[in-house]
Amino acid sequence: MERDELERFLLLAEELHFGRTAERMRLSRARASQLVQRLERRVGAPLFIHSSRRVGLAALGRQLRADLEPHHRTTAPSTPCCTWASPTPSPARSS
Repeated sequence: MERDELERFLLLAEELHFGRTAERMRLSRARASQLVQRLERRVGAPLFIHSSRRVGLAALGRQLRADLEPHHRTTAPSTPCCTWASPTPSPARSS
């Protein structure tokens, strides 16, 4: 797995919401879904259980998250490919 794939996986595992995940990744919701599907094909098993309304972690996804999170926190680059912090608000306009 590539580092950006791991970051995307961990981001969706944290949010459990494609819309918010896509926003933080600065991608469309459809593109975020495609990236997850590609990752699941590479792994050979579902990492998420998702429907049109809910996203949850499959058993393999829960295990992968538990294995990756401690290592990712200690090795995360200073400029990740995804926006891990909440989006910053736009500056207020003056009248």
